[in-house]
Amino acid sequence: MTVRSWFVALVICVATTGVAFAQGGVISGTVKDQQGGAIPGTTVTLEGNGPSRTFVTEADGQYRFLTVPPGTYKVSAALTGFQGSIRDGVVVVVGQTVNLPLTLGVATVQESVLVSGASPIVDTTAMGTATNFTQDELSKVPNSRDPWALLRTVPGVTLDRVNIAGNETGQQAAFVSKGGRQGDAVWTMDGVAITDMATFGASPTYFDYDAFDEIQISTGGNDIKQATGGVGLNFVVKRGTNQLKGTARGYYTGDQLEATNLPDELRARGVTPETADHNQQISEMGIDVGGPILKNKLFFWGSYAKQDIRLFRQSARGTDKTVLKTYNAKVNWQATSKDMVNFLFFNGDKIKEGRAPGNALFEPASARWNQGNYYTDNPLHGLWKIEDNRVFSNSLFVTGKYAYYNTGFTLNSIGAFTDQMGISALRGQTFGSTSGNFFQRPQHTVNVDGNHFRTFGENSHDFKFGMGWRRTDIFSQTLYPGNGIVALENSLTDFRARVYREGSGTNRASYVNFYLGDSIALGRVTVDLGVRYDRQWGEALAASNKPNSAFPSLVPGIEFPGYAPPFHWNNVSPRVGMTYALDEARKTIVRASFSRNAGQLTAVGTFIGYANPSAAAGWVDYPWTDLNGDHLAQTNEVRVDLPLITSGGGFNTANPTSVGSANRIDPNLKAPTNMGVIIGIDRELIPNLGLSVNYTRNRVTNHPMFPFIGLTTADWAPTAPLTGTTSDGVAYNIPLFIPDAAKVAAVGGGRFLTNFDDYATTYNGVELSLNKRMSNRWMARLSGAWNNPQEQYDMATPVNETGNPTRSDTFALIDGGQWAPRSGGSGSGDVFVNQRWNFNVNGAYQLPWGIEAAGNLFGKQGTPYPYFRNAALGREGSVRVLLNPELDTIRFETLWNLDLRLAKNVKFGRGSLQLIGDLFNLRNSNTEITRERNAAATTFRVLGSNLSPRILRFGARLGF
Repeated sequence: MTVRSWFVALVICVATTGVAFAQGGVISGTVKDQQGGAIPGTTVTLEGNGPSRTFVTEADGQYRFLTVPPGTYKVSAALTGFQGSIRDGVVVVVGQTVNLPLTLGVATVQESVLVSGASPIVDTTAMGTATNFTQDELSKVPNSRDPWALLRTVPGVTLDRVNIAGNETGQQAAFVSKGGRQGDAVWTMDGVAITDMATFGASPTYFDYDAFDEIQISTGGNDIKQATGGVGLNFVVKRGTNQLKGTARGYYTGDQLEATNLPDELRARGVTPETADHNQQISEMGIDVGGPILKNKLFFWGSYAKQDIRLFRQSARGTDKTVLKTYNAKVNWQATSKDMVNFLFFNGDKIKEGRAPGNALFEPASARWNQGNYYTDNPLHGLWKIEDNRVFSNSLFVTGKYAYYNTGFTLNSIGAFTDQMGISALRGQTFGSTSGNFFQRPQHTVNVDGNHFRTFGENSHDFKFGMGWRRTDIFSQTLYPGNGIVALENSLTDFRARVYREGSGTNRASYVNFYLGDSIALGRVTVDLGVRYDRQWGEALAASNKPNSAFPSLVPGIEFPGYAPPFHWNNVSPRVGMTYALDEARKTIVRASFSRNAGQLTAVGTFIGYANPSAAAGWVDYPWTDLNGDHLAQTNEVRVDLPLITSGGGFNTANPTSVGSANRIDPNLKAPTNMGVIIGIDRELIPNLGLSVNYTRNRVTNHPMFPFIGLTTADWAPTAPLTGTTSDGVAYNIPLFIPDAAKVAAVGGGRFLTNFDDYATTYNGVELSLNKRMSNRWMARLSGAWNNPQEQYDMATPVNETGNPTRSDTFALIDGGQWAPRSGGSGSGDVFVNQRWNFNVNGAYQLPWGIEAAGNLFGKQGTPYPYFRNAALGREGSVRVLLNPELDTIRFETLWNLDLRLAKNVKFGRGSLQLIGDLFNLRNSNTEITRERNAAATTFRVLGSNLSPRILRFGARLGF
């Protein structure tokens, strides 16, 4: 047995998990004679840039080509005694099936007939909602060259920021889609799930925008290979072909190419264009090349890119600099006529100077981070993948892959680590230094996915099956500067010192899944049935933590032995869908689908590490008197002679030296569950132009909650209400509640992780997409959505996730009120991610003389702007109490953004040169993004950030 055969057998036999998405599309159909009879024995050939592929039809006359890379192909059918049939210009996109029936006539002469007609644009098998960004849209439409900038254009998706010319590149945007949990988003690169399981559905890295053939973003009715009902981001990495090709590119913009849109209210405060938020430099250079090593056998592709983003931040009064370096290498090997083996290496390197922690509206440079990379001791850094695609027969296709991803990062304080740290909600700013953080997140993934095709009578079946295993370790270390005490000015009557110990530990998450599905073709009807089983569990590994340096006896260190959480999630998830073609030509399709999905188990404190006292930095709050007025807590200013206020991070106030957390986990804790229904219609209006309209209803239940151990609603007593009138005339009288202090003290301040049984988030929305592929010199995509995400309470007295009946700015406690998650950190905190509508239209037109014109118009409803005041609620701590009737009583103004492009193409021999001019924010809008929300702050309603001004970017691309 050869080494390759051993490898194939090993991969196929290993039980695997993680999400494996299609890295291409499907071309399938039936070869018939002119009387409609199936023709067996026909040789169907698929030709593109890579090696040609053939399929010999069996008794049913059907043929199929799976995992076809995105691109344009020629399909031909030939059989002795018949005229051949050829279809050219067949367009393939990721995750979609091209139904291409072929008809052979009886040959009078031996020749092939070229059948005219555009490639079908309607997928008769699609059950869900997804947006495909093809090479045409990625390369021809002006954009910020960033996956998050693409996300904002997807119907039903809401982001916390707008990226203008790349000014937000290198910072991850918070996003939600259709009422789903952001923690259920799945990032997939070349068929491997790379989601960061420590940061609630975030990406672990940044990307080379030009490294992808196509990007697909799904938002509902996801393929059975995806465990969750959240957003699925699928990146298809380029590959080498039989033709040697490459590009070199560069883009540049800077402050000399930027207008000013400084609002009058900032000018009145003395802010100038030079001291306002603005771009100093956004540049990018990159190169990629690919081609054959052995024609039709062995191919290579590789790329390198560097982005340099320098921004002046008003809040820091200094420069925020980000450098992203990205490396890719890919090899494809046609090892045998039945095996295509591929290898991928990828690493995203990020260095950032001046990252904002998001602790306040204004953060000086000393209270910001410098970010770097942090790997385990394994010499393999980045993503390493090996995969074999094996064709066992015309009816059985199996893919097996293994991947190791070694990644992590550091956040080092710019200010001296010997300095103290302070956060003032009263002033909307921070003082002194900030924390230091270190993270490692290695993960292993193995996948096996298969397709088996059978025909029973006139009905064909496409069986999908797969198994999987994935494991990820989340190491985190958090250190607080100076004496480890953070000064908190929450209100005029609430000054407290938060005394921290070191947080340093590892949580491990493991995943196994099995799935089986069948897509049944019944004439014009396609029925999709599937069931998926997911098992998710974890453990906290042993660790050692240092005490607080100023008060080692009050907040001591610990030697943590590790533990296994008392729960395992075992979920069976059904998927059912059906499409029906209203016409014989299959140009109009109606469809409906239902799915139930389990949420992702994260390895951080929300789930696995909730009772791990090492991975989080334990803390306790004491009263603080700022004797010297420096907004920092010196040791002698901490009133340890008075009763403690509250605690967190698993610190056990009843037993400070305990190696067990004060927190507990419900052994019956269930996975969050998303149930979704989609009803839609797709119509090919004219060749290459398709319309899709969809209604989606989602309901997410089993959200986590964290009440104090043993406390019920009856243990929350009313206290004096919060009353007053804001400076802009909003009167408020808000009931407040405090927990029973004795009962909280008896359990050491511990909380109980369980399910929020009487709470759900729901979503009802309608989306429309109109897509015109590049043909007749133009292309366009129009999309829009009406969104209604809500919170539902099935309880007489609504409470928030801590069991508190006090309304806050994240839990308004209104049955049917808007659901608006609050973003934090990553350069743009304190934004409520909710919009009732969004709209995007883009297009490109090829003018004479090699000139291209393109544009993109984006619009959305402004995000909510809820006022709050901090209130000290005993052992509950300080709570941001909502002052408005609802979260979205006040919203920021509607945001519109228009970007334009003009490009000139010059060809010479096999080479080409493209010169590009992109103009972003053409209208020079200065729409407000954030303002101070704290009604008690001296900076209340002060503008924090607005839309970046109009800016011109130049680019050049050299290709061969």
